[in-house]
Amino acid sequence: MKNFFAALLSFFFIINLAAQDVRLNDSVIFINNNPIALYSKGLSNSPQRYNMEVYSFTDYVLIKAEVIKFNAPVAELRPFYYYELTFPPIADTFAIYIEEEAFPLVLGKIIRDYNLISNDQLNKKAVAYFKSSYYGGPALLAKIKSFEDYLNETRYFNEQALRDRTKPVIIINDKVIMQDGVKIGLITEVQNYNVTNRPVSVYTDKSNYGIPFKVVPDQVITSSKERQILLPNERKIDKYGITSQWMPLQQKNKTEKNLYKISVPANGKISSYTDDLLKWVCFLIENYSL
Repeated sequence: MKNFFAALLSFFFIINLAAQDVRLNDSVIFINNNPIALYSKGLSNSPQRYNMEVYSFTDYVLIKAEVIKFNAPVAELRPFYYYELTFPPIADTFAIYIEEEAFPLVLGKIIRDYNLISNDQLNKKAVAYFKSSYYGGPALLAKIKSFEDYLNETRYFNEQALRDRTKPVIIINDKVIMQDGVKIGLITEVQNYNVTNRPVSVYTDKSNYGIPFKVVPDQVITSSKERQILLPNERKIDKYGITSQWMPLQQKNKTEKNLYKISVPANGKISSYTDDLLKWVCFLIENYSL
């Protein structure tokens, strides 16, 4: 377990359930005042959360619990933490999501409720039942699915090509976007037309007895080109032009240091036009829009 160390802390604490049947002191788990197992805590990289090891009185590790951070894929979402439980005697693991912060007590309750430790040994049948019935497993899947649902709603993630998003991006002929050997999008150019009328002018013609009359203005037609990026199914995913002004500076810098940085060599010698395209595409990929 990462960053694990024995709990030789300078303070001692006791945590009690209302029923007073699960109790933890600085190193022992008690159930109904009977010592069930030893445990130790180790600081994790997350605030107010601990990695833990539970071991028998004969010094065999029975249960490990490691805090793992699930990073948010986009800025609008917040990361969360879950626990990966490992059972070394049977080489099994189980990931759970719980919102309670007092995890040492939560783990003590789990051991009690599912009888995970019996006669100073791990109860294999109890572990199987725990994995099949504990709410923390489905809760983790639901939490991850909520992230996926958000990306589907805001970025059509379910319509994007499956591939390794960390691989270099290659743009072929300034049109086809490839990543991990898969076509993930297309760059197109659309001609837009805008029709405007010149201002109406009023003239006085003396030959018409000084009666003003209106002159119908000419129509002025202007055109402009808009570059778009499409998903493989041709869904338009972005309305902005190729200029980088629309890209938040913080996100742009992040792109240039990560995906863009590893993609430049893969594209060989490219023009400034293609380079701007590459920056744009890499930003969209890191933002889970492409």
